[in-house]
Amino acid sequence: MKDTLFFLEKTELFKNLTIDEIKKSLKDLNAKKQTFQKNNLVYELGKPIDKIGLVISGNANVIKEDFWGNRTILTQLKPGNIFGEVMNFQKNKNPNINVEISKESEILFFDFKKIFDSREILESYNKKLILNMFSIVTKKSILLTEKIEHITKKSVREKIFSYLSTCAFKYESNSFKIEFNRQELADYLSVERTALSRELSKMQEENLILFKNNKFTLIKKD
Repeated sequence: MKDTLFFLEKTELFKNLTIDEIKKSLKDLNAKKQTFQKNNLVYELGKPIDKIGLVISGNANVIKEDFWGNRTILTQLKPGNIFGEVMNFQKNKNPNINVEISKESEILFFDFKKIFDSREILESYNKKLILNMFSIVTKKSILLTEKIEHITKKSVREKIFSYLSTCAFKYESNSFKIEFNRQELADYLSVERTALSRELSKMQEENLILFKNNKFTLIKKD
């Protein structure tokens, strides 16, 4: 538990909270830790989401499915990331999203809404957690806007260029490692994996990019 507390102290959600405040908040918010294996689903599609999750270790993807089972990756979760916060506060709690574990993971679940209980609202950690949550939701909104920009491009190549360009600016380099494997990237950009692989190969042949596995280098022509 001690290691978990020191880890949480470095996360965005618990930023500026003392260890004692984190311990108290976890107790008050009924926090519970659970381990998931690769390919496990954290939520059951169509079922209410009544807890917020925070990734302690491992990786996961937030996935949206349509009526026919077509999947789109909305975002990738790393240690320190939270999920389920928006759906937790919505009146309609039967979303068509899921969180799929891509690497054995430990998830900390807690009832964030309890922070608004009359007793908890007076606690010293309360305002800090609310401000931190607001910051996280704002940043997620920006990331969602970026994704919309990528997937609304007309061609597969334009979608790839849009995504890789964003990565280059993010890492401030023309060489970087992306967060997705090929299937995950295809799901994220809403394209077929074969079409994605074919277009990446063409772009490399045309000396527009270089790549090996998930490491990419963008080439700017003179």
